[in-house]
Amino acid sequence: MADQDFIARALSSLSQQMALANAAGGDGGSVADDKNSSLDKSIEAHAKSLVDDDTPKIDSAVKSYLSLVAARSVVASEIDVLSENVKSFDEQVKLNSMDMKSALTCARKLLNGINTTLIPKRNDKEEEKDDSDNETNDETHKMMDAATHIVWNRLVENKDMKPSKVLGRKSLIVAWPYIQEHFRRGVDSNEECTDDASRNADALLRSYSTELLPAIAPPQGIEKDAWIAYYTEFGNLLNKACQNDENKQKDDEENEDDSKLLWSADKGVSELQRRQDRRTKRAEVLTQSSNDQAVESSMSTS
Repeated sequence: MADQDFIARALSSLSQQMALANAAGGDGGSVADDKNSSLDKSIEAHAKSLVDDDTPKIDSAVKSYLSLVAARSVVASEIDVLSENVKSFDEQVKLNSMDMKSALTCARKLLNGINTTLIPKRNDKEEEKDDSDNETNDETHKMMDAATHIVWNRLVENKDMKPSKVLGRKSLIVAWPYIQEHFRRGVDSNEECTDDASRNADALLRSYSTELLPAIAPPQGIEKDAWIAYYTEFGNLLNKACQNDENKQKDDEENEDDSKLLWSADKGVSELQRRQDRRTKRAEVLTQSSNDQAVESSMSTS
């Protein structure tokens, strides 16, 4: 019930913005009214789907990621768990050796960054880039994007509900560039920019003032490289999950996809089962090979 009330308020805010925009555009007659009515329904359906249909929620995905990172430092078979989701070898080493306590500290900082990031109003440069990158960026797409911004920001400002509890990856992928910029600025605030994330930071995101995107300091007691690796991999897995969905990619029986452990509808149950099946088959092959060698050795000596 609280979710529905919240969405109603958010949609009311969006409707007011749309009404103002339509009024500024002049009198378009009944055809324009029908078009706006249809657009309103599409936006309302989109906003509701962000809350009702987008699962798992961000909070659940962060917990799954915490378990994934912590598992790498304790399982015996490194071939099953080593991360390939960060480019730097040093970052891989830091991430793959992170213990449960450190992973939990990073997870809390990650959630704090997610739940306190307000998506700023897009500046002119960002609007120009978006239009040039996406020629089919029509009015419906823009308004759906605006709806996501409003729902996200209202949750950040809400004392009782937070984005991580209510929203999933479709909303997070919109907010993530700004969240990551908070973290990048926190890493760079007192040090020379030497890491890949800083060197490759989006110039458009850099153009936002520190008032709009203030720095979020790394978690206490965590090395800089380990923190960078932690939030970078989380973002990479988020992007991978969204790409899989956009491309309607089917499950790959041969290759492991860590993004499915975080963002699949069953919270990684099917992916874990596939991995277990592969390990079982691999063990059976090795056992059979050893038995065959033993038989051959026995026959050659008899």
